[in-house]
Order: sequence, then C-alpha cells, then structure tokens
Amino acid sequence: MAAFFCPVEDSMLTNTWYLSDEDWFAQLSNAPRLSDHGQTVIGELATLFGDEARFDPAGTVAATHVLLLAVENLGDIMAHAAEGHDRTELARLLCGLNLAQARLTQTVQRICGHVNRRAFTGLPTAPTAVVQALTDSLSTAGANGEVLAGHLKEAHLILRTLAA
Repeated sequence: MAAFFCPVEDSMLTNTWYLSDEDWFAQLSNAPRLSDHGQTVIGELATLFGDEARFDPAGTVAATHVLLLAVENLGDIMAHAAEGHDRTELARLLCGLNLAQARLTQTVQRICGHVNRRAFTGLPTAPTAVVQALTDSLSTAGANGEVLAGHLKEAHLILRTLAA
C-alpha cells in the first residue's frame, strides 16, 4: 500500500524541487506568434480560464477538453515537425512541459487529498477499502508526476548549458 502523499492544498502553483526556475511566461515576448485570429483565441481562452473561471463540472470538462486538444496538437507537432524547431524552441518547450507537468502533478495531489477526505459527492458512503485504493493510486501518480517534472527540469537545465 502506498503512503498517503498530498502536500499541495493551495490552488496556486507551489514552488518546489521539480519546478524549473525559469519563468516560461517571461519568454513570450520573444516567442513566435500565431496569426491575429489565433492570438485572439488564446486571449479568449485566457479570459475563459482566468480569475473568473467557472468552478463547476462544466468548467472542469471545458478545461480538460482544451488541455487534451493542446496536448494532442503538441504530440502531432513533435511527430511531424520537430525539425522546424531550433534549440531555443526546444528549451521553451521543455520549460513549458515542466510547468505543465508541475501543474498536473499538483492537481492530482489536490484530487488525492480531496479523495482522502471523501470530499467528492458519493465518496462518504463508498467502502473504505475502495477509497483507500483510490487514494493510494492517486498518491503514487502524484509522486511519479514529481519525478517526471524533475526529469523535464533536468533536461531543460542541460539544454540551457548549450546556450551558455
């Protein structure tokens, strides 16, 4: 049985060992841009998922849908157009993936904590063994997410040494 591990409670990203020290958003001023229409869509998404985001199941579904579309697109780009990117873009990608993985990891850890406290509707009456197994699985996923984010941080740091 995995030890319960859920250190993240706040909704803010916790600065921790596996998070890169580089500010991905600070790199945007030098990043390639989409068309005006594409930039407008990004702005609309930023508004949709910004400070006034929906905290309900519909918002969760929408955020997950956009996340999956974006990750699928990244997978296609790396499958078919990696040679169109240089080391600067690779460094930006690795830094962004580290940030995304850190966010996903901490989100899984928050979910784990909520499951452990039986905060989701229907969990208070679920069998203890089932809730414990779910908590253990999410705890392990959170710990492994930290390891993945840590490796992305290391890869980003290695790539940065080439630029030095």
